[in-house]
Amino acid sequence: MSRRFCVACLFLLFALLFSPLSVHADGFPIIGSLHSGRSPEALAVDAQTHLLYIAHEGPGVVVAFDPVRGTVRWRVTLGDVATDIQVDSITHHVFVTATTYKQREASLYVLDGATGHILATFRTGLGDNGIALDAQRHIVYVSSGNGIDMFAVQAGWQHGPLQVTMTQLHIGKHPQGLGVNSRLGRLYVADVATSMLTVVDETTMRTIATVPVAKTPLQPLRVDEMNGRVYIACAAGQEVDVLDGMKNTMLARIPVVPYPEGIAVNTATGRIYVTNEGDDENGHGHDSGTTVTVIDGKSFDVLGTLRVGKAPDGVEADPTLRRVYVALERSDAVVEVSDSVNLPLQANTQLGQMLAAHDATTLVQQAAILTLLVMLVTIAWTTLAALSPRWRGRGSPRTPRADASSRSTLRSLPR
Repeated sequence: MSRRFCVACLFLLFALLFSPLSVHADGFPIIGSLHSGRSPEALAVDAQTHLLYIAHEGPGVVVAFDPVRGTVRWRVTLGDVATDIQVDSITHHVFVTATTYKQREASLYVLDGATGHILATFRTGLGDNGIALDAQRHIVYVSSGNGIDMFAVQAGWQHGPLQVTMTQLHIGKHPQGLGVNSRLGRLYVADVATSMLTVVDETTMRTIATVPVAKTPLQPLRVDEMNGRVYIACAAGQEVDVLDGMKNTMLARIPVVPYPEGIAVNTATGRIYVTNEGDDENGHGHDSGTTVTVIDGKSFDVLGTLRVGKAPDGVEADPTLRRVYVALERSDAVVEVSDSVNLPLQANTQLGQMLAAHDATTLVQQAAILTLLVMLVTIAWTTLAALSPRWRGRGSPRTPRADASSRSTLRSLPR
């Protein structure tokens, strides 16, 4: 009995130590947290099945989680690093980009969302790949270091083997963030090198407009096809830019600190959720963020911040379930947050300090400009006052004084 008991204890110990999947509840507003692998990053939600798909950085593990039942459906390993993940809520196909370091290859994988089986694999360019789907036109866009790979599916989008034609698009110097509005037929490309957003017509592939955005716009771009708005998280610029997709003009520039990484829009509540990873491009304050900033989608006011854990990265919303999922990269967990009006939000003091500093700088600039204008007006007035007697003297000749010499009088007369 003692030997069997020891074997059972060892088995239980190994199961506890090495089991990669665990789910537990925490309490409002964090409904639960899932530990499914190291460094979770990108998230995607199927709007019909409500399955949550998680792409992990290291290794490239992809997990399908059922939040209703609280169970993990499947998991599969793709390469060394999974960089992005998207899902088509009609066909329930999952699209994942992953990189294998030894072969120095990056691939686009198409998975069955119900089982995790690999349906197709396509080579793509190396880089911090991002994905955008146009389910209506059956196109998958993948950003890479070489440009943008456009995979147009000719057959098999819903059933059967996939047949695609691949075209490489050259838009900008270093395209990273991608978004699609299938209703308008527009592709949005955010260039991390030039901080420009390019709007492209999907039919002609011609550039419609280019709009400056804040520094370091990141993947993913969120597009609300109902109102046409495009939401861009700009890390180094520490703000969220909101584009009017109908007019291709900037609606709002919302300050968010420290260093936003991910963004999600809950169309049911109209709220915008921004993860504050705290990772700038120079490595200062690396992964120091712990909060999610909540923004009112109508007024663009910052409602407050919610503390969720270390290094929040990817974020996704399920409007039907009223839930928000946040990937905590350095905590190796994904937290499930209730999207409620009763969220215990806190004022962002760092944001307030930044806004106060911005206002103070603006006031100083305005005061400097006003002082310069006053100085210019004073100098101009003084100069005019000094030149005025001379001008009057030239315009109205005077009678010479009685004591004036005849020589000077003769010189004053014309010859």
